[in-house]
Amino acid sequence: MSPIFTEAGWSAPRADFGRAWYWMPLLMYYTGARREELAQLAARDVRISSEGIPCLSILAMPDEDDPDRGVKTEGSRRMIPLHPDLVERGFLEYAQSVPKGGQLFPKLKPSPAGFYGANFGKRWAAYLRDVVGLDTSVSPSHGFRHTFKTLCREVGIPEDVHDAITGHAGAGMVARDYGQMPLVRMAAEIARYPSVEALAEAAYALYG
Repeated sequence: MSPIFTEAGWSAPRADFGRAWYWMPLLMYYTGARREELAQLAARDVRISSEGIPCLSILAMPDEDDPDRGVKTEGSRRMIPLHPDLVERGFLEYAQSVPKGGQLFPKLKPSPAGFYGANFGKRWAAYLRDVVGLDTSVSPSHGFRHTFKTLCREVGIPEDVHDAITGHAGAGMVARDYGQMPLVRMAAEIARYPSVEALAEAAYALYG
């Protein structure tokens, strides 16, 4: 069992990232977002939409107050609805507990190159290797993005919807540039995405 999710208050020795240890893997699993997009989030980026949908706001460009924050491309700017499991686990309460003018994960500090998730990525890979015993050649952080797309396809979430969630430019994106994907539609589809518990139960039933 992974101590991050089974031992209250667990933190890796010499790598105190605070609650990022708990929330970052869950956010990567449930959103398919890039590690850096999540690591650099400000507390104010966790929002409730006008439709009442809890969501994350992914920035398009750095602004004068946050010169080190931004996304990979202009097309990556998006709103991502939160999966119900994140809400049930208390993510909104966590976001409300940190100062609104600061980072969502205050203990994630930027690297010399300005990347908030770089050190977390290295320690997460070491954690999976040394603590969990995972043996894989796939980049642990980027693996979440691949997993998200795969699971979306398995449960029948349309490609244009999960492209909008992940900020991917799919093969039909040129035609879709004439409209935006409604947040209500994305929220309805993301609710079909399997919870980590459901995925674990399915794996246990298959492999024992």
